[in-house]
Amino acid sequence: MVHKKCGNYTQLLWLLPACLIVSCGTVPPDSRGDRGVDTTAGEQLDPNSLVGQGRFEDAALLWQQQAIGSDSATAASLRVLAADAWLMANRPQAARDLLLWVDRPLLTASQAARLDLVLADLALRDQRVTEAGLFLQRAAQNLIPDIGPRYDALDSRLRAAMRHPASPAMAEALRIADSMPIYEHLKGLALLKALEVVHSRDLSIRSFNPKGNQRHTGWIDLALVIRQNIVQGFGVDRAIAAWKLRHPAHPVSRDAALDLWLLYRQQFSAPSKVAVLLPTEGRLRAAGSAIRDGLISAYLTRPGGTELVFYPTDDDPSSSVAAYFQAVDEGAKLVIGPLPADSVEAVLDLAGLGTPLLALNRLPEQTVLPADLAGQVYGLSLSQEEEAAATGRLLAGRGLNRALLLAPDTDWGSRMSRAFSEAYLGETQAQVQANPSDPRLSTTSRPSQHTRIVAAVSYSETEKDYGPVLEGLLLIDESKARKASVERTLQHPLTFEPTRRDDIDVIYMAATASQARLLRPQLRFHEAGDIPVFATGRIYNGIPDRTRNRDLNGVQLPISPWLLAHTRSDELPALDSIRGGAFAALYALGRDSWDILPWLVLMQRDPDFRFPGGTGDLFIGADGSDNIRLMREPAWAKFRGGRPVNSEPDQGL
Repeated sequence: MVHKKCGNYTQLLWLLPACLIVSCGTVPPDSRGDRGVDTTAGEQLDPNSLVGQGRFEDAALLWQQQAIGSDSATAASLRVLAADAWLMANRPQAARDLLLWVDRPLLTASQAARLDLVLADLALRDQRVTEAGLFLQRAAQNLIPDIGPRYDALDSRLRAAMRHPASPAMAEALRIADSMPIYEHLKGLALLKALEVVHSRDLSIRSFNPKGNQRHTGWIDLALVIRQNIVQGFGVDRAIAAWKLRHPAHPVSRDAALDLWLLYRQQFSAPSKVAVLLPTEGRLRAAGSAIRDGLISAYLTRPGGTELVFYPTDDDPSSSVAAYFQAVDEGAKLVIGPLPADSVEAVLDLAGLGTPLLALNRLPEQTVLPADLAGQVYGLSLSQEEEAAATGRLLAGRGLNRALLLAPDTDWGSRMSRAFSEAYLGETQAQVQANPSDPRLSTTSRPSQHTRIVAAVSYSETEKDYGPVLEGLLLIDESKARKASVERTLQHPLTFEPTRRDDIDVIYMAATASQARLLRPQLRFHEAGDIPVFATGRIYNGIPDRTRNRDLNGVQLPISPWLLAHTRSDELPALDSIRGGAFAALYALGRDSWDILPWLVLMQRDPDFRFPGGTGDLFIGADGSDNIRLMREPAWAKFRGGRPVNSEPDQGL
């Protein structure tokens, strides 16, 4: 039931490729003056023989010596062997230091498998059992006889570490499984609920155990499959069919598994009464209308048994405070909103705050909440800083290590530049030095130690001709100056074409749609059309206009999935509040603010769980306090034919 009050109204990637970065600021351990292996007596030593004799340190040193002067690929493989020997000698720090100099793409499949065994060993030593399992899973795909015994030994260590369940919840789930020689759907449901606090990554590791209890493994695998498909369910039939092929003897049939998925999904619902605080007056009135229509659209699709009530607010934060208290007095179990940042802060400062809140803006840093609201206050927003940071992480992870940065000389431009730069450069070098075996610092997520911003420039918002700015950024002005100098020296005019700098992998452009339509053609004019260009999502204003947007062809950008799916005028809902697409992202925010409600508790229990929303993949992040930040990973698009089309981030090719 919808009321008005006084006014109008994503598949987990489990196995991230780990690539160890070549350090650029230190001396490789091969040449640090470590004790070498004495061969003065003419003895021809074989490192493998030394390993067989238990002389692991000597083997490691000899492999390191052999790496000196070898080609890059050979040196990388020798250093992996040396790192493994250091571990056998019980010197893990020596192995970590050496791995900083290993570049995974240079290794063959079997060599990479050995590297994964080394990383698994390091992870087990650090009691990072889940990560060790990830490395062993990947190593198993390319095992050769030489490393089979090493794999078996590490697998035994892993299983021993996992012998005792990770939590009482896992123990309870396995107890329920053992009580079901014949499948019982209510017990199956209880098993899934018991596993809710076990992270998806842990389920993934435990779902692959050829030597373990296969009934247990099958249940854990089924729990993971159901969780991965719980929100949308588009691929659940296919996923459960694949599960049954993996566990043909499991007592749960394919049809029973589908029924269990549906029964479990029905356990998740929004609170019985939800209040929505949105502006109906003031500067954010139009934004409030778009969010309202998106929220109502989602509610009508899946209302459940929830009563939805809207409370009007305006620019004055006190109106949001009054609306919050009215909603609570009238029995609201959860409040969505408010929208303005100052209103969010005013509500969070209330001494009487006692009802869960989904704010439609970023939460103030380090908000202190009442003890009984810990973990029940969320912030959901369309933060452009988050999109800029996501772009920075992506470009660095893709090996586009030398960036040019263009941004307007405004506060917004400064914020975009700062968010991009911090993510692009990051703190990864320190993290890798401290923990090189962490798979979360893989090449898809961590900047290279060579990553740098080659040059950055601010441009005027009012400028129409960016030629002088771009000539300076691309060093074309220096090329022209060299020509003039040579002409003066020779006293003769030269036929000369100025050339741009060639030390650029990517251009990041913070710009609005109108600015980008000017900048992109001028970049082409200055011979930079072949350089990949990534931009802020703001370059697409949501209004389908293929003619005007043709100048943006080739530019890549972060974008809301809902917006990406509605890039034609006839695909947009016929709602005045969307304003031809200009407010479509806010409409998607409204939809997400309703659709995510049933899953918030599960998202807290499992930080690996992602909600595939219309604004992006949403997941839980913490800001160091008790409040919960809903992080957003956008979709990616590239302009083609004047339209943004779905694009897996390539490298701008």
